[in-house]
Amino acid sequence: MIPKRLWDVVATFTRSAVADFAPANCAEASKALTVVSRLAVWTTETACLPLERNIVFSGRHIETFAARQMGGLSPVVARNERLRLLRIAGELHSFDPVRRDAGKKPRPNPFAPYSPAALVRFRSQAATRSTPLRRHNWMMLLSLAAGCALTTTEIVHLKANDVDTTEDGVTVTVTGASPRTVVCLAEWEDDIRHLLHAPLVVDYLFVKDVRPNDAVAYVKKFLNSTAKGSEFPTVERLRSTWIVGHLEARTPIVALAQALGVKTYTTFERLARFVTVPEVDELQALFRGELNR
Repeated sequence: MIPKRLWDVVATFTRSAVADFAPANCAEASKALTVVSRLAVWTTETACLPLERNIVFSGRHIETFAARQMGGLSPVVARNERLRLLRIAGELHSFDPVRRDAGKKPRPNPFAPYSPAALVRFRSQAATRSTPLRRHNWMMLLSLAAGCALTTTEIVHLKANDVDTTEDGVTVTVTGASPRTVVCLAEWEDDIRHLLHAPLVVDYLFVKDVRPNDAVAYVKKFLNSTAKGSEFPTVERLRSTWIVGHLEARTPIVALAQALGVKTYTTFERLARFVTVPEVDELQALFRGELNR
């Protein structure tokens, strides 16, 4: 509870800070108001410091507050409140009142391809997952989405005998609504070969006792929980990475549509802005048909 004599000054400070933080919804705003007001009361009442943002939202001050005032909370609640304060502090330190969207995080494009550095990071994260099962499924999602552009549902229902490995490469036979055969990118072949012969694999490559009714929701929850709050890949963006890579390599769009199992070109339209436009000389050679001779 906020002491009555501190109400005006704490309320003014808290409302201003949370308004600039710009919560995404009412629930987030309520949590932010609660934790910031507690921090503000402790700052002025116990630490005897002025309510100035550079003081209240400094990392060291928040860590001190967490260590001294959150001892009575459960570890999970204490961790969440500490992280919430640090996230609010991060937003306010970069707050620019001139910006119309001040305090708001830009929404990431759900179809934007990943950079090569991001793919390397996601690969390396697999080794740090907490159990062999999580490590296997993490790499399986990564390999089949980035290497073969399979959808979430197709990955979850893919069986080991649907994958063919030869000296010429790895191909995946997709059944269901969009039957087709997809040739895996060379850079992901070794990962799929290794995962195919993993001790955990009995029938399905994505290991789970029972197939989930909603594969998309299950996989999103799996990646979110496995990543423990850090950045995690999405199947859609991994598929976009595969598509843009092929478009950059001038793979025919008709062949790409067949490999993706799509019947319209909407997918390519929304990814067109991520594809590098060829130089004038290359464009001229392409349109004259010289590159195919």
